[in-house]
Amino acid sequence: MKMKGLKIIVFSLAVIGLASFTIAKQSADSANAKDAKHAQTSLCDKKCPRCEGTGRITNPCNFCDNGYRECQLCYGKKEIRCTYCQGGGSFRCNRCAGTGHIGESECPECNAKGQIECNQCHGTGQIACTSCGAEGHVACLTCGGKGYTEWNCPECRGTGVVDDD
Repeated sequence: MKMKGLKIIVFSLAVIGLASFTIAKQSADSANAKDAKHAQTSLCDKKCPRCEGTGRITNPCNFCDNGYRECQLCYGKKEIRCTYCQGGGSFRCNRCAGTGHIGESECPECNAKGQIECNQCHGTGQIACTSCGAEGHVACLTCGGKGYTEWNCPECRGTGVVDDD
């Protein structure tokens, strides 16, 4: 009984193997037929006149200048108002409460000025723009900084060739 079951299992595996081989061969034959058909049709095809055989259509981007747009945070100035001192460039001295004096003496903290220079903007009230990295412009989101948009050619559907009629 064990021998008969073993023969059935071996026979089943052989049938499965043969079926797998047949399917693989049919897939390969099908792929070869597609390649042959493409080779045959490409002899009759010509370069697409609309895309000049590239399969892609490109147009200048209407939303930027050569791939870049003005930074919307600094408006191209490369600097923004200092957020630490709110653009004032200095702070009221806490030691002398902005008077410049402590009792009868001049305040040593602010040198009797009543104000301390902002250490972030160094008294200018402006810091480098964090949005554009002090460049004044950012890459265009529409074209990804390329300066043009592109898509598959509708004439040849992105293949670069059209039927020779």
